[in-house]
Amino acid sequence: MRTGLQIILLITIYLVMLSVSSAQIPNPGFENWTAGEPTSWVTDNASPLIPITQSSDAHSGTSSMQGATVSYLTVNYPPEVSAEFSISARYSSLKGWYKFTPVGGDTLYAHVMFYKSGTLIAYAQFFTGASVSSYTQFTAPITYISSAVPDDAYIEILILSTGTTYHIGSTFKIDDLSFGPVTDVQESFSAKPAVFALLQNYPNPFNPATTISFSLPSKGFVSLKVFDLVGREVATIVSEEMSAGNYTKRWNANGMPSGVYFYRLQAGSFSETKKLVLLR
Repeated sequence: MRTGLQIILLITIYLVMLSVSSAQIPNPGFENWTAGEPTSWVTDNASPLIPITQSSDAHSGTSSMQGATVSYLTVNYPPEVSAEFSISARYSSLKGWYKFTPVGGDTLYAHVMFYKSGTLIAYAQFFTGASVSSYTQFTAPITYISSAVPDDAYIEILILSTGTTYHIGSTFKIDDLSFGPVTDVQESFSAKPAVFALLQNYPNPFNPATTISFSLPSKGFVSLKVFDLVGREVATIVSEEMSAGNYTKRWNANGMPSGVYFYRLQAGSFSETKKLVLLR
């Protein structure tokens, strides 16, 4: 028969394990902020453009993260935030609580990628174009393409447009992110995406190679190119007809000088550009 001390010890161990498990995502409730930025997260804030801000409208605790499309001169800029961190388990899903106000067909998009020694081994995505005025939980099942246990995770949350124009008034709030239970089930990475998406390259900065992932909800001609700071094309990664699906492509920048580059995905009317950094 277990003594009261043993029971207390078991409860303590369980609580510690629960704490470690839930702490895998850094600052998951967006309670901590540093100089206007959510601690442990990277935003696209760059004065005078501040798409990501702290909000007192929280699902729990005292704050959440708000993202809103902002305008500067004649261009609208969408909110985008990401975090990269170490993990050591095969989680089954990414969960979170959100509100969303879309304008002009804009979509709230969240995704997570798991890596093992720099190789993509799992992926999940959540998207919605519906207006949600009260906190609602989303669950994005994680699909594994390997039996390996991941050692690194990358989460990105942003607003996507159906075209090339983002709309003022599109706003989201995100709070209380978490991973679902650990799973040993291996699944096939074959789910058809529902939206176009260009993901942030990994690693970034990189030397000399990096991986670029993207999603295609329909078949069509796809172009994925890399440009330097003055807009000159320096590499063509993809230029072909492709079926719907999730894809990863490697770009080896051997022979290229260190610096900032841009990669652009063009598929039908969809076009998205992101920045990458080659650091030798």
